[in-house]
Amino acid sequence: MKIARVEAHYLDNIPITPPPFRKLPNVERTVMVEIETDDGLVGWGMGGYFHPSMTNFINNHVAPALIGEDPMLIERIAAKLHKQFIFAQRDLGRALVSALSTIDIALWDIKGKACNQSVHRLLGGAVDRIPVYITHGAAYGGAPVYSPDELAAEAKYLVGLGNNYLKNTVGRQAVPDPDDDYIRMKAIRDAVGPNVKLAMDANARMTSDQAIRLCRLVEDLDISLFEEPCLDNDPRLLVALKEKTTIPIGVAENHKYSMRDLLIADAVDIVQPNVNNDGGYTGGLRIAALAKAFNKPIGHGNGSGPHNIALQAGLASGTIVEYHFHKWMAYNAIFKEVPQPIDGYLHVSTAPGTGLEPKDGLISEFKVKV
Repeated sequence: MKIARVEAHYLDNIPITPPPFRKLPNVERTVMVEIETDDGLVGWGMGGYFHPSMTNFINNHVAPALIGEDPMLIERIAAKLHKQFIFAQRDLGRALVSALSTIDIALWDIKGKACNQSVHRLLGGAVDRIPVYITHGAAYGGAPVYSPDELAAEAKYLVGLGNNYLKNTVGRQAVPDPDDDYIRMKAIRDAVGPNVKLAMDANARMTSDQAIRLCRLVEDLDISLFEEPCLDNDPRLLVALKEKTTIPIGVAENHKYSMRDLLIADAVDIVQPNVNNDGGYTGGLRIAALAKAFNKPIGHGNGSGPHNIALQAGLASGTIVEYHFHKWMAYNAIFKEVPQPIDGYLHVSTAPGTGLEPKDGLISEFKVKV
């Protein structure tokens, strides 16, 4: 079996279900990669970075390097692409890593289909379901920021659907305001009561002093996780924060510091690989192995939740998957079958490969030439 065709598709203006009580956003875009073998198997991948430049890079540079390769030899292909594009990463940064992640996901999809096994089982099959938390109240596309009352109403609605763990964004202002963030988080806690878990995510925007103040303010709110609290995921800032709070700190590889830097500095409690941005399932396995060497669990903290279920449930160190409301709605619009939360859990797909197959006609209807 050899790779016969590789094609990236840029899709735009895909209709999605908007958040509760709002009309926008109601469309999404994505980049999908299709890899076909000479015996007719097709693997699909989707990245976490949706810039049109990804499609040109994949179609014009990555695809020629893949034609004729054995798709089962994923580690060999990953090493080849790393060697070939190591210098491009300096110039293209996260876009390149996301592009290669998309390729890796499609290769694992093919491997699962060729073996008639789910990717979850190929990765280890540790558990058949994984806890889920819901990220909500994120304003996109120029939409107005949610007020505390809007956050409370949306949180109460989501809990009424059976969800028991919510996350919201803090530090979103041009100059982060911990006092205002406390008001917003308290509004959510008051709306959902004491038995629902709450987390907050600063998207790496706060100084350590700002993050420390917020942690002190929310001590009475029983916060379960503070994701990417400090600027650039700087290990020094994170260590300073960890010395002042007992709230667990979660960090992904979204900035200039590697997970190795963060683990050596003891700057993180929960490691958060995202297969769509961090090298696919191959990259996720490497990050998980590194975390295990430091006795740290892995969790997921990015919008590409459905692709990450296989990694989190496949490994014994996996703990949780994020259901980012806006981005999960995009998955629902793009793929035929997408796992949905049931009583606080996501059940893994048992279909061969990733179990994520694009809807019939989706590509032809929404593909944009770039």
